Amino acid sequence: MALPLVSVLIPAYHERFFDEALASARCQSYANLEIVVCDDSPGTRIGVIASATGDSRVRYVRNATRLGFDGNFTECLHQARGELIKYLNDDDRLRPGCVTVLASAFNEFAGVTLAATRRSVIDANGAAVADRQATQPISLATCRIEGRELGNLVLVNSLNLIGEPSAAMFRRRDLVLEDDHLFRWGGRDYHCLADVGLWLRLLAKGAAYYHAAPLCEYRVHAGQEQRGAAMDVACISERLHMARQARRSGFLPELAQYRMALARISSLAVHWLKRTDLEAGHRRSVDALRVEVEQEVLEAA
Repeated sequence: MALPLVSVLIPAYHERFFDEALASARCQSYANLEIVVCDDSPGTRIGVIASATGDSRVRYVRNATRLGFDGNFTECLHQARGELIKYLNDDDRLRPGCVTVLASAFNEFAGVTLAATRRSVIDANGAAVADRQATQPISLATCRIEGRELGNLVLVNSLNLIGEPSAAMFRRRDLVLEDDHLFRWGGRDYHCLADVGLWLRLLAKGAAYYHAAPLCEYRVHAGQEQRGAAMDVACISERLHMARQARRSGFLPELAQYRMALARISSLAVHWLKRTDLEAGHRRSVDALRVEVEQEVLEAA
């Protein structure tokens, strides 16, 4: 039986680590692979690097106008020709067997709509660093997990235990875009929790495969977009809206679960209020969110 085509999609913007990300995609052992680079950067270096590979599997697309975060990820999906979709952030790296292992999960395990691998954490220099709370293993053994069970685990802990886009793969046919936006769910666009919302939508339809050994490397560095007080405030707001939408979609069916998820969000808000570097406007926003979450905890039924 022919191997399904896998599209490795790189929504590129930052030049600094792009060459490493692309090299890791080209080193995959999987035999039926395309690598699509959608360039949303202001410069030309990404295009030069992609063209210099001379690799027929690499297809470079320069966006006519800047599409932004959601737009570039969505454009990558439009450009993909594969049955299986594998995103790769432009600052992360895949280990050589990643695509092979994740692609095989869809045949080996019944009802899987999301395949994910544990990820290791690296720094700006590519050196391994300690796990964060969210990158601790879900399981010490490779396994199949019921989709809603895994989704509830993520929501109750308010942690992306599944991973960033670089850590997962899904079938194209299992994903339906809302208003042609990859990261829109229930009429709301997500940024901080964009990947979590995507995973939950897939987990609502089936099971997850989890590979317990790390097959991708998630890079932590100072230039990442999701850093800073404004983004931290947005993350708290997104957590509240996502918990509500997830419950409407069949997650957190038990009241106790929903209240636990809300209580976790409230504790995060309280934690941020203890920061000494929060500007007055951000502090008011976080405090208002705390009050809103705590009120919902009381009213949840």
